[in-house]
Amino acid sequence: MDYESIRLRYKPKAVKYLLIAESPPPPPEVQSSRQFYYTERIRKDDRLFTNTIRAVFPETTKIPESELEKNKEYWLNKFKAAGFYMIEALELSQEHEVSKIKRQRLIRETLTNLIDRVRQIANKNTKIILIKSNVYEIAAEPLRQAGFNILNKELVDYPGRFNQKAYREKLSKLINSNNC
Repeated sequence: MDYESIRLRYKPKAVKYLLIAESPPPPPEVQSSRQFYYTERIRKDDRLFTNTIRAVFPETTKIPESELEKNKEYWLNKFKAAGFYMIEALELSQEHEVSKIKRQRLIRETLTNLIDRVRQIANKNTKIILIKSNVYEIAAEPLRQAGFNILNKELVDYPGRFNQKAYREKLSKLINSNNC
């Protein structure tokens, strides 16, 4: 099953919060710490998943990462039930070696497609949070101009090796200060 089909299993009927990261995980045969909606490719350092769940559900901060991973389907369904959904600005996975300049160029070249995809998911009440500098720097203003409710006024760091705490704090603050 392709990643988009897997993602759609966790799409809420009404998306309250749309998180937009940079690019989807690589194909199953490639090991990666990016595998947000994959439940069968458990990896102990799925940083985007664990840090997003911890930011959205404060009760998970004391749960070991291995437990979150083991119960990933439960947490993804809870994420869905709370009205959260995550997509990526790019539709194709990017290898780690791809430069920031090339990633930004790709996002810029596909902005029209991104705006169209967001229109299919979001409505005027959907709160959108952009994750990672490439996405925020390139897509924030065009999405605002298209009429979307972009919550970020600043970068929400990608929860890589060094930015996990900043990611959780910024994401949690945006969600809590804009909760209906």
